[in-house]
Amino acid sequence: MKRYTLLIAMASICSLTIAVQPVWSQVAETTAGMVDLERRASEWGASLSFDPLTGTGFVLRGQDLLRFKLGFASYMTGNGTLLRAAAPELYENRLRISQTTSSAIATWFADRDADRASRTTVVAILIDPGHGGKDPGAIGEHGAGSTKLRIAEKDIVLTIAKDLHARLTAKWPDKRIMITRAGDSYPSLDDRVEMANQVELTVNQAIIYVSVHANASFNKNASGYEVWYLNPDYRRTVVDSKKSEGVDKEVLPILNAMLEEEYTTESVYLAKSISGGLELSFGTSTVNRGVRADEWFVVRNARMPSVLVEVGFVTNEAEARLLSSEGHLRKLGDGIYNGIVSFVEYFERRKGPSAP
Repeated sequence: MKRYTLLIAMASICSLTIAVQPVWSQVAETTAGMVDLERRASEWGASLSFDPLTGTGFVLRGQDLLRFKLGFASYMTGNGTLLRAAAPELYENRLRISQTTSSAIATWFADRDADRASRTTVVAILIDPGHGGKDPGAIGEHGAGSTKLRIAEKDIVLTIAKDLHARLTAKWPDKRIMITRAGDSYPSLDDRVEMANQVELTVNQAIIYVSVHANASFNKNASGYEVWYLNPDYRRTVVDSKKSEGVDKEVLPILNAMLEEEYTTESVYLAKSISGGLELSFGTSTVNRGVRADEWFVVRNARMPSVLVEVGFVTNEAEARLLSSEGHLRKLGDGIYNGIVSFVEYFERRKGPSAP
């Protein structure tokens, strides 16, 4: 009985020894055509993690994940699909895979790289608070005495835009988040658009333009938010002639029409995303005036997906008082922010980049 107890204790010690093995050193490929998985993972630029007690592990490279289990001839990807390949094996406390499995995993990583390369990335977002400086924009004056309120469009939209700029920068530190003015200055309409159009982009990079304004109307009861995009019937030049040298002049109008149509489609989707984000913020408490088309200067001259957001009417006393409250402006920022994030995440999942 003591002998069996001793054997069991020795077996337990061996198991513990495997579990606490130090970082594996590199070994050469065996003559049986197997390769060391840790070394191969290093060649792929990936890391290897393995739990000998459960026989499970994973190979991770950036956002690309492959999970495996000893004895199972399948590797599960991060999105739950299966990569069929021979199971890894444990040999002298080292994980090994066949050459065929190694090739299959390398091909999977390469396919992931190619898939990402074929997608457009939004590398820059320009937030444009309208008016500023000498131009106050729409003015709302209401009440008298202690209830008197004077509210200027330029101040409302600057507060929203600065909040948006800070939150988008925090979410995407690797993207270029720009703002046309950070104080009470007055960049011209041309300056605002040129700031966006001058951003250098590669073939699979994009920029989006969001201009923030407040509304006014002779109808004092008019209220609510709306999002505008460029009227599809408006013709504009979006192909940069400086980047199109050598292209047949007869082909340029065709390329321009194709790109113009794509920008319009993307602008409509961006407008709907922001409108939807605002509706989620307010529900039925604020009127959603919908998505509309017009020929605003900043959207007709921007060579990119671009929209203009009207956040409310300063000429409506009830809405003007809301627009003067920090909480309401924060909710407006929430809606626009969520709409932009929704659009960018959709945009970056799809294939087929727009050429600048």
